[in-house]
Amino acid sequence: MGKTNTRNYSEFEKTLGKEVTGYNNRKYSLYELSLSANDYQGNHNSAYRELIQKKYSKIYNCESETIPANLLEEVYGLSESFKEIWREVPDNKKYTVSNLGRIKLNGILVHQDDNNFNGYLKMTKTVEGKDSDNRSENIYIFVAKAFFSNYKEGMHVHHINNNGYDCRPENLILLEKGQHSIVHNFPVSKLTEDPNYGQ
Repeated sequence: MGKTNTRNYSEFEKTLGKEVTGYNNRKYSLYELSLSANDYQGNHNSAYRELIQKKYSKIYNCESETIPANLLEEVYGLSESFKEIWREVPDNKKYTVSNLGRIKLNGILVHQDDNNFNGYLKMTKTVEGKDSDNRSENIYIFVAKAFFSNYKEGMHVHHINNNGYDCRPENLILLEKGQHSIVHNFPVSKLTEDPNYGQ
């Protein structure tokens, strides 16, 4: 085993301790975010992904104006006192998005789907069958624009629980490119298993 590069290791620890602010001013360290990122298995088989998508689609593709209380409880563990809030997308005001990740085009609910089966939702058609003109845009970008006043083009939007079907603002956090890279590319387990990690 080679000599430990103490300087690099301690700088890396300091970086992981850096705090970032999420929705409603909740603070997270990059370390916390990397723990949940490393719990995610990118190689889940298609049957598992279909199961997850089916569960969350009960919310994001619900055609009722008000989400039934039993679905709020089943999918997110929310009580019936939960209020769905709708906000305009600042640079595209014909769209509104909710704090449940639902989306409307000119007041009409739009269906969502994981078109490329890559774990992230995009718009398909309205409940009336009209195509959305932003079908290539990820839903989480619309939510971030509407619910995060500090959103800027080029910022990375990270799903805290690594579930791309959960686009609630509570599950999103804005990161710089380098921070996002740290959260996903440095397995925390290696920090304790290998003292030379990061040399």
